[in-house]
Amino acid sequence: MTESNARTRDIADQPAIAIAGGGSVLRPLKAAEVVARAVVRTIRSEGLQTGDSLPSEAEMLPQYGVSRESLREGLRLLEVQGMISIRRGPGGGPIVGTVDSANLGRMEALYLHLAGATYDELFETWVFAETTLAGMAAANPDSEARHAAMAPYIDGLVDEVVHGDLDVYMSGHEGFHGSVAALAGNRVFQVTFRAYGQIVAHHLAMVGDVKLIHQELVDDHLELAQVISEGDPERASTLMNQHLTRVLALNRAQLGTLLDGDVEWV
Repeated sequence: MTESNARTRDIADQPAIAIAGGGSVLRPLKAAEVVARAVVRTIRSEGLQTGDSLPSEAEMLPQYGVSRESLREGLRLLEVQGMISIRRGPGGGPIVGTVDSANLGRMEALYLHLAGATYDELFETWVFAETTLAGMAAANPDSEARHAAMAPYIDGLVDEVVHGDLDVYMSGHEGFHGSVAALAGNRVFQVTFRAYGQIVAHHLAMVGDVKLIHQELVDDHLELAQVISEGDPERASTLMNQHLTRVLALNRAQLGTLLDGDVEWV
């Protein structure tokens, strides 16, 4: 048994932290959290978009009425979540980031790990979430939106070549599921449900070799795109369930003993 395998098994044998029933929702906020929320409100109220510049530190200090330390800590909280990025050097400063379910997935993975959640539980949730999104996407009453979102996959406009750059390849694969989620018409589902897929995708990419099932993925996406475009919710849900079940079956052997432990914090 390798050192990493032994560590995984040792962790799985230890009691996890019990999931709290609530009670911390109304706790007092720290100064940095207050600042972070104020910055987010500024982004929304001013309609700022990804890549737009935020005020400089010198401008933010009097604007929010906090210490330099609290301001920097608040910005760091947002940076960790991908909500902003800090441009270094002359002319740099904070810029608006992205609303990316991958960032939510990283935080969720931390909680799942400490709670002792298993990979089987994660996979079950992932299949449920993506199956639900597929059905909602196909049920979207805007037929033009369905056709437009799925057309690139039906018409072969999406590059089907296996990219050597894993990040580019995974972004392309996840792009299909992101398009499906957007069609569901519920932004809460779109962000939260896709986070599970981001956790799974990270593990499959880092531990296994998803490129080995490239053609299966392309074929499944084509069939799903056609059914969603046609507006058949029941068939779309069924096909998505079959697609993900097949992906898991093909990757289980590669994941190996990782599946014996808790969900890792990615």
